[in-house]
Amino acid sequence: MMKALEKTLKSVTENPRYIFQLTIQGMMVGIFAGLMVCLYRFLLAGSEHILRNYLNIIHGNVLYIILFFIALAVMGLLIDWLTKWEIDSAGSGIPQVYAEVKGHMEANWAKVLFSKIVAGVLTALGGLSLGPEGPSVQIGGMAGKGIAKLFKGSKTDEIRLILVGSAVGITAAFNAPLAGVIFVFEEINHGFDKTLIFIALVSAIVSDFTSKMIFGQSTILNFPVLTIPLESFWILVILGFIIGVLGYIYNVGMIKSSDFVNGLKIPSWLKFVLVFMVSGVVALSIPEISDGGHFMMDMLGVAIPSLSVLVLLLILKYIFSMFSFSSGAPGGIFLPILVLGAYIGAVFGSIVVPAFGWQHELIYKFIIISMAGFFAATVRSPITGIVLLAEMSGSTESLVAMIIVSLMAYMVPTLLGNEPIYESLYDRLLLKKNREYVSKPSKHVLSEYVVPLDCNYINFKIKDIPFPKNAIVVSVIRNGKYMIPTEDFHINYGDQINILTDSNDYPYVREEIEELFGG
Repeated sequence: MMKALEKTLKSVTENPRYIFQLTIQGMMVGIFAGLMVCLYRFLLAGSEHILRNYLNIIHGNVLYIILFFIALAVMGLLIDWLTKWEIDSAGSGIPQVYAEVKGHMEANWAKVLFSKIVAGVLTALGGLSLGPEGPSVQIGGMAGKGIAKLFKGSKTDEIRLILVGSAVGITAAFNAPLAGVIFVFEEINHGFDKTLIFIALVSAIVSDFTSKMIFGQSTILNFPVLTIPLESFWILVILGFIIGVLGYIYNVGMIKSSDFVNGLKIPSWLKFVLVFMVSGVVALSIPEISDGGHFMMDMLGVAIPSLSVLVLLLILKYIFSMFSFSSGAPGGIFLPILVLGAYIGAVFGSIVVPAFGWQHELIYKFIIISMAGFFAATVRSPITGIVLLAEMSGSTESLVAMIIVSLMAYMVPTLLGNEPIYESLYDRLLLKKNREYVSKPSKHVLSEYVVPLDCNYINFKIKDIPFPKNAIVVSVIRNGKYMIPTEDFHINYGDQINILTDSNDYPYVREEIEELFGG
C-alpha cells in the first residue's frame, strides 16, 4: 500500500517529469483514439452510403425487400448478442464514460471498442436514428484507458487518460479540438485541472491533425453566414425561449420513452428485431429521417425546403430518434440533437426572414444559432455548444447571437426543473445495471477540486472543513505553487485542492466533496 501511495504522490513531488510523461501518453492517446474514432466515422459513413444505395434499387422488387428485412432481423439479433457480450457498449456512451471516471464502472476497454464499432456499423446499416458522436466519446475514452493500461500507471493517470480520450472523441468526430476539450470539463469532469487541460489540448491537436489527414480540412458546415440587424436582436430572445421549451419536451420525451421500453416484459432479442423492422419500414417510406441525420443536414445545404416539409421532418425525426434511442441500441443522440436544432432554426427562419424582408440566406444564420441553442437546452453545456458550432461553421460571426439564444435556451428547462439529458441517462444507467461499486484491489486516486467563489468554506482551516474521513488533503496549488498544507492551513478561492483516496472509496468521496464545494 505504501508503494502505491508513493507512486500516486509522485505526481505532486515531481511535477515537471510527471507532466512530460503524461504529455507523451497524451500524444499516444491522440494517435490511437483518433485512429479508432476515424475508423468508426469512416465505417459509419460507408454504412449509410450502402443503405442509401440499396434503398434506391429496392423499390418495386419484392425479393430485395424480403432480403432487406431478413438482414434487418439478423442485425437486431447481432446487436442483442453484442450488448450482452459487452453490456457497457449499449446506449450512447457518454453516461458510461461519466460513470467510469466517477468510479462506478470498470469497463473492459478492448471489448467496448470492438462491440461499439461493430454495433455502430449495424445500426447505421439498419437506418436507426442514432448519432456517432456519443459512441465516439466512449471509443476515445476506452482507447485512453487502453494506453493507461499499457503504461501500468496509477488510477489517477487512468482517469485522466480516459478523459483525454473522451476529448479526442469529439475532436475527431467534428474536427473541433477546442470543443472536445471544453466538453470534457463542462459535461464529464465538472472540474478544473490545469494538468488535464494541457494534456487534453495536446491530445486533441494530435487527433485533429490525424482526422484532417484522413477526412480533409474543410469544416463540417458550409452555410453562408449573414448578419442579423442589431436592432432586431430582440428576436433572439424569443427564439431562445422557444428552443428552451422544445428542449424541455425533447428531454422529457427521451427519458419517458426509455423508461417505457425498459418496463416492457419482452425478450431483448425480440425488442431489437422489432426496432430494426420498424426502422426498415421508415427507411422505405421516409428515408430522409433514417440514420443519424447527415442526409437531413445535406438537404439544408442544397436548398431550404418549404415550411410544411421542414415542420414535418422535424416532428418525424424527433419521434424516430426517440424510438431508436429508447431501444438501448449502441448509438448516440448528439448528432440528432444538432439536426433537430438545425430544423428548429430553419422553421423559425422561414417564418421571420420573409416577415422582416431579410435576405433568404439569413435562414442559415438561424440554423447555426439554433443548433447551439438546442444543444444548450438539452445537454445543458452552453459553452461547448457555442464553441462547437463556431468550429463546425469555421466562423465566429454568430458568436454573440449564439450566446444570447443559448443562455435563454439553458434557463427555460432549468427553471422548469428538468435535468440535463446526459445526467438523467447517467442516473438511469446506475439504477438499471445496479452499479453499486464493487470492491477491487486497493489503488489510490488523486483527484483535484478547485474552490469556487460561492464555497461556504473559504478562509476556513482544513481541520474545520468536514472532508470525508477516507480522504486525505495531500497538497494545495495556489497561484501555480505547490503547498503541503497543515491542519491549520486556510483555503482560498481558486485553490486547487489535491485529495487522495482509495479507489474503492473514490465514487463516494468524489460525490461528497463535489457537494461540499458546491460542484
